[in-house]
Amino acid sequence: MIPALEWLAGAVAIVGVLCRIRLWRGRPLQPGARHLVGFTVTIGLSLVLLPLSQSPDIPGRETLGTLVPLLCAELRLAAECFLVLLVFAVRPGRRTRSWARWQAAGSALVMAASAALYRAAVVTAEGAMLAVEERGRAELTGYNMLFTAHSLWCVGLFTLVMHRSARSLGPGLLRTGLRLVAASGACGLLWSALSVIPLVSGFRTGRQDRGLCSASAALATLVLIIGGMTLTAWGDRMAEPVRRLRARRDHRRIGPLWSALYAVRPEIALEPPGARNRHDGLSTDPEFALYRRVIEIRDGQLALRVHLHPAVPEWAAAACRAARLDPRRTAATVEAAVLAAALEAAAAGLRYPYPTTGGHTPPATPPDLRTETTRLALVAEAFTDSPLVADIRRRVRKEMVVGATG
Repeated sequence: MIPALEWLAGAVAIVGVLCRIRLWRGRPLQPGARHLVGFTVTIGLSLVLLPLSQSPDIPGRETLGTLVPLLCAELRLAAECFLVLLVFAVRPGRRTRSWARWQAAGSALVMAASAALYRAAVVTAEGAMLAVEERGRAELTGYNMLFTAHSLWCVGLFTLVMHRSARSLGPGLLRTGLRLVAASGACGLLWSALSVIPLVSGFRTGRQDRGLCSASAALATLVLIIGGMTLTAWGDRMAEPVRRLRARRDHRRIGPLWSALYAVRPEIALEPPGARNRHDGLSTDPEFALYRRVIEIRDGQLALRVHLHPAVPEWAAAACRAARLDPRRTAATVEAAVLAAALEAAAAGLRYPYPTTGGHTPPATPPDLRTETTRLALVAEAFTDSPLVADIRRRVRKEMVVGATG
């Protein structure tokens, strides 16, 4: 069953890339497109050919049993070379072009040397195994060592570059795609490491599996790489339900903060209260509803600046230092304490006379909704749960009572 799936996956990969080539006809290719095609074709052919050598109904099975494993190994070496060339192609420059030429020459040399060692070992087929005489074990071991070293170098370099590229990007489909490609590289490294098993077995017994290593690992690598490379094409449709669920969750997380602001400043609502109660937009467009709620919270923060006790930011910062909160939690707690104090003063109709440029200024608006929502979620959490915010709220209430009685 598994060989049939591997054969089918290889055939689908080859047919798919041929269809893609037909669509590319007459159009300028993206950097690395040729190398991606080369990788897909070579790894797909290796998956297609290897099961054929093990079929009892194929004419010339004994000859195929020894030649096809060599051909499959050569195809996999070529596929690994295409991976490295793909990395060099998307990083233009004179130095990378020189590295690409050296990589191609080195891989060609490894492929030629591997084929020579394989033929010198005088390999024969024995069922599902390859066997050599005792005098051919050294050549078979050298063949395996070349394959393993080349695989580890190529796949390791590819994985490292993809991981670094993904780490340097912000959240999005491109980073997810690169992470998926890096995961394929990790799978390929495992696949390459498994080559150590036939290396040791071939040296000790003169026998090894025909596939040199599991073709299932090659299949997993192929699926992950193609999936990662094409994620930006199909990821938007797949990611839409996730974005809607995340928007609903974030809308709920910042809800307590919005409710507290709306109770004191109902004019921040961009819709009439009746319309908001009947329909909040979550069922049709939760991302827009979240965006609207963030705007309303920001409007409420600005409207409450005239009610802010000028000493509250320093009180909150000192309390956070005493509690040894990390900078991110400190910023959220200070902002939550400022809002809590301002809400208390606004509910009591108390204003503090200081210039509009003084006091506490809300943080600058982040460039994207996701960052702003994450920040407001931390503020909402501190607003409702932090004992430091509760202490400052009580301190402001006490001061207002003393001022009123005095």
